[in-house]
Amino acid sequence: MLSKRKRTLIAAVAMVVSLLVGCSNDVADKVYDDNSKICKEYDTFGMDNSNEKVEQGLYKANLKISGDTTIWEYKSDKDFDLKVPYNLSVKSGKGKIVLISPDNKVTTLVEKSSKADNGGKESMMLSIKKGNNRIKLVGYKKADMNVEIHLDKGNFKTNS
Repeated sequence: MLSKRKRTLIAAVAMVVSLLVGCSNDVADKVYDDNSKICKEYDTFGMDNSNEKVEQGLYKANLKISGDTTIWEYKSDKDFDLKVPYNLSVKSGKGKIVLISPDNKVTTLVEKSSKADNGGKESMMLSIKKGNNRIKLVGYKKADMNVEIHLDKGNFKTNS
C-alpha cells in the first residue's frame, strides 16, 4: 500500500498533468479563428491521434487535432493558379485547409464540420504567389479529420 504522502503526490501530479493537457487544447483551439496565429512559421497544436502518409505528390492523414499544423511548403518563382484535388471529411469538431502566402495572408480553401456533407473528392484552387507558400490544417475541438491532397509541386511533411 502507498503511504498517504505518496498518494497525495500522485494525485497532485495527475491534477497538474490534466490541467496542462486541458489548457494546451484550449490554447490550440484559440488558433482556429485567429489568422495572426495561423500565419506564424511555427505550429500550435495538440494532437491526440496522427496517422499521416506522404508519397510523391500525395498527402493522406487521419488526425485528431486542435490548432494548426503545416503539411506543405512551396517556394515559387512566379504567381500562378493551381487546381488541386482533395478530400476532407470531419467526424467531430471543425477542420479547415488554409493557404498562407509569402506575405502571411491566410486564405481558407475549405472548411467543414461534423455536420457538413463529407463526401467524395473535390478540387480547390490555390493562388500561388512568388515566394514561400504554405498549407496548414487547422482543427477545432479535437477535430477528427480525414484528409487527402494531391499536389505535384512543393513538399509535403508530416508531424509523426
